[in-house]
Amino acid sequence: MLTTQFLKSRTSTRDFKDMAIKQADLEKIQKVIDGEIIKLGKDDLAFIVQSDGEKVYKALDGKAGYGGIMIDAPAYLALNTLNDNPASLVKGAYGVEEIITELDKMGIGNCWITVGEVDESIKKEIFAYDKGEVRLLLAIGYPVDETVREHKFDDRKGIGEFVFIDELGKKATNEDLEQRGLDEIFSYARFAPSAYNAQPWRFVLVDDLIKLYIEDYKGNVNLLDAGIIMYYLDKLGESISMGSNWEIQPEINDDKYVYIASKQL
Repeated sequence: MLTTQFLKSRTSTRDFKDMAIKQADLEKIQKVIDGEIIKLGKDDLAFIVQSDGEKVYKALDGKAGYGGIMIDAPAYLALNTLNDNPASLVKGAYGVEEIITELDKMGIGNCWITVGEVDESIKKEIFAYDKGEVRLLLAIGYPVDETVREHKFDDRKGIGEFVFIDELGKKATNEDLEQRGLDEIFSYARFAPSAYNAQPWRFVLVDDLIKLYIEDYKGNVNLLDAGIIMYYLDKLGESISMGSNWEIQPEINDDKYVYIASKQL
C-alpha cells in the first residue's frame, strides 16, 4: 500500500478477535521494538509488551481507555519514558507510530489508550517495571473487522490553517509549498491523528528549514501529538528524499505557540 493511502486509511481497532497473538508475531514485534530503542535512545525510552491482555483489562477497566472506555485486547504495548525530559515523550510517540506501521504490515490492529489518571503502582504491577513512567498504552491484536476505513477530507483543517512561511501567522501559499515539493505532503499530513482531532501542530517554513510548534499547548498530550505528526511528515517525505533528523528541543512556556522541533528539508 502506498504511504499516502496507508495514512488516509490509518484508523483505530476497537474490537479484537478473542485469540492470543502468535508467538512468531510477538517475536517480530520485539525485534521492531529493539530497533526503535536503538534509534531513539535506551536512556530515554522503553517499550513493554504485556501478552496477558486479561490481566491488563481487569486492572484498568474503568480507569483508562480510548475516549474513557477501556479496550479489551489480547495484548498491550506500553510506552515507558525513563526521564522527565519533554523530548523523550515526543520521541516515544514517534516510536509508537513506527511500531504501528509494522503492526499494520503484520495484520495486527491497534488502539491508543490513555493512562494519565491511572495510579503508577497499578501500572508497575501490570507491566513489571521499576524505572520511569508509563505514559500511554497501545491495545494490540487481530481485528474482528478488517475492512479498511478512510478518513474524510472534510474532517481536517486546510493546509493554510497550520502551515506558515517565514513566521507564524503568515500563511503559506500553494506556490510556496509547490516550490519546496511539500504541497502533497502537507495535504496528507492533515490526516495525522491528534488528541480530540484538534490538530494543534503549526509549521513554519524558513528557507530549507521546517519548524514545528504547538498552538495553545496543553501538556503531555500535545507532546504526543508532536511526535505523531513528525513521524507522518517523515514517512510522507520519503517520496522527495527528505531527511528524518529532527532536532527535538521543546521550549515549554505559556506562549501561544510552543516550539517543539525543527528539521532540514
